[in-house]
Amino acid sequence: MAENQDSPEAIEFFFRHEIGEQQSPEDRDLSNTEFSFKYTELGGISNRYLIISYNSKTNIITSSTDVSGSNTTQKQPTESDEQELKEVVRAKEFFNTKTDYPPEKEDENLIAHTLTITVGDKIHTTGWTGASKDIPESIIKIVNGTKKIVSKEKIV
Repeated sequence: MAENQDSPEAIEFFFRHEIGEQQSPEDRDLSNTEFSFKYTELGGISNRYLIISYNSKTNIITSSTDVSGSNTTQKQPTESDEQELKEVVRAKEFFNTKTDYPPEKEDENLIAHTLTITVGDKIHTTGWTGASKDIPESIIKIVNGTKKIVSKEKIV
């Protein structure tokens, strides 16, 4: 007798091997996928410097407000914050954003922002300023979500 194609095992096999292989890394469950991000703010009138980074392999959030690196804070996020980081980074739209969102007019007083996300072997970086136009909502959500966790954990 042939195996029932509607059995739970057959359906799971189909999703895991057929659909799962077609998904991009950011669409997959991040629980077993190594991922990291790095967010920076640099410049402006006050010569602002902020870097926030996270690596799922070490499960450490690092932040610094000093370009020399002498004022660095590291902390392991709570399980709920770690899950929230995964949800924030999972934003698949990020990997479809442009690499640069320049301001309409150059100004040395602008703060430059960069965000780099790595999921598995896929990496993407984008940059923008406070005066950039048409910054995708996915970028803003990732940055705001990250800053929320960092401020809640008193890492910055």
